[in-house]
Amino acid sequence: MKTKAADNYSKKIILSVVVVNYNGYKYVVKCIESILKSSFKGSEIVIVDNGSSDDVRLLKRKFGSIIGKKIKIVSLNKNFGPAYARNEGVRVSNGEYIGFLDNDTIVDKNWASEAIKIFKSDGKIGAIQCKLLLKNKKRSIDYVGEYIGQNGFLVQRAGTGELDNGQYDQIVEILAAKSAGMFITRKAFAKAGGFDPDYFIYVEETDLGWRTWLAGFKIVFSPLSVVYHEFGTSTIILGKSKNEYNSKFHGVKNYILTLIKNLDTPNLLRILPTHIMLWLGLAWYTLFRGSWNAFIYIHFGVIWNMIHLRRSLHKRMYVQTNRKITDSVLLNKIMKKRNIWYFISKVVNRKKVGNAESF
Repeated sequence: MKTKAADNYSKKIILSVVVVNYNGYKYVVKCIESILKSSFKGSEIVIVDNGSSDDVRLLKRKFGSIIGKKIKIVSLNKNFGPAYARNEGVRVSNGEYIGFLDNDTIVDKNWASEAIKIFKSDGKIGAIQCKLLLKNKKRSIDYVGEYIGQNGFLVQRAGTGELDNGQYDQIVEILAAKSAGMFITRKAFAKAGGFDPDYFIYVEETDLGWRTWLAGFKIVFSPLSVVYHEFGTSTIILGKSKNEYNSKFHGVKNYILTLIKNLDTPNLLRILPTHIMLWLGLAWYTLFRGSWNAFIYIHFGVIWNMIHLRRSLHKRMYVQTNRKITDSVLLNKIMKKRNIWYFISKVVNRKKVGNAESF
């Protein structure tokens, strides 16, 4: 039961910023400090620690005077993955709006205030993608939104490392926002059903974004809400082999699951078989390139969906029963067709090694 003091505290909170951390103390400290320096007032910071070795103790020592006031810490006993952890962060938060950041980000001082302006300008907007720039190359783009291609793979609006000359500085509708820097209203998060904990990591934001559209909201990119992202820290923290497992197994598993849940029946029957065949083709490509592990992990991702098909169909039934927009309308907004060589070139020449979302 909430106390009167707790109720008064929650009434002051407009924005809850949820940051998931796993053995990234040196990164998350800088992230927290940048949030505290930002211009937006009426926010709280929720750090969800995924079973780090010593980070909770260090954070409490570093920010002890504002722990329980400005900062909440949720300490999990093992690494449940970002999807589950973000849900736990939202569960203990109070804000009308929820911001998600990766622990290796630093925010611009007006990052939150610019996003809140957009939410207030249009009640149909459920989520906002920040402009993600590379922390070490601040004039270079990390991510500015995504669409879905005709074969079920993501189409990025900009390539990683592309120079930011203002060419994407318009508010536009996109498929989904990336949790390295995004906002969502509490209402939209609840109606969409939050993150699916079965995803563990990779594509979980795409799935949430898609379900947000289906729940009757829209998602836009905000060029004035800027976040700087230090790309590649997951490989440093987890190690190359673990990161490869996460990207290939969970990436493939989650891509397929996202299509099963969110496409209507005609589009599912049209897109899913080709999508799976392309994954299997990629598996053989990786084997010819000498990566036995990637070959196995991709197959495991496909097989997982066969084993768990009944549970996935239950999820699909709920999503489809409650959808507020048809695919004929939605895909016209969020699908960008590309020829097959676009996707092949991304696989062969991709810079974002280990990131399933780059396929």
